[in-house]
Amino acid sequence: MKVKNVHERTVQTSAAQASELFESLGTRKDRLWPKDRWPAMRLDAPKEERGRGGHGPVRYQVLEHRPGERTTFVFENARLSRGIEGVHYFELEQKDASTFTARHVIDAELHWPAVLLWPLFIRPLHDALVEDALDNFERAATRDLRQPNKYDGYVRLLRRVLGLPQARTIASSQVP
Repeated sequence: MKVKNVHERTVQTSAAQASELFESLGTRKDRLWPKDRWPAMRLDAPKEERGRGGHGPVRYQVLEHRPGERTTFVFENARLSRGIEGVHYFELEQKDASTFTARHVIDAELHWPAVLLWPLFIRPLHDALVEDALDNFERAATRDLRQPNKYDGYVRLLRRVLGLPQARTIASSQVP
């Protein structure tokens, strides 16, 4: 089963701010990843050195890193990533001098057991996590958040079953 899953957010900010936020991903000073609500993204080496790691039971390795533009990860056939053959990437696209789009894409072929787990478990949680990350990008870039991500009942149930912290509302003035 082929999966192409895309999430994006466009904001008005400076090139320096957008690049700084984007480059913080997966570092100790990460301002994008919603580690207060989800397992943290951890890499065993910097992105430039093709670090391996993941978040929670999802495993991957940096395949390519173009500073300020794109970081591509290839899924490893292990743990919850088992059966996911392909990549996911974060990219930053400059639209004009002060408009930037942050985008996350999964482009993969699903095999057993991922073909079953994707629609029931992985996709709903993945979509919520990525929207939380894009909320962080928007909030940090603009000091505002137009429409915070809200979990539906199914995502709240899955989070409860997994023992993840329940959602909390972050005021627009609280920038990660």
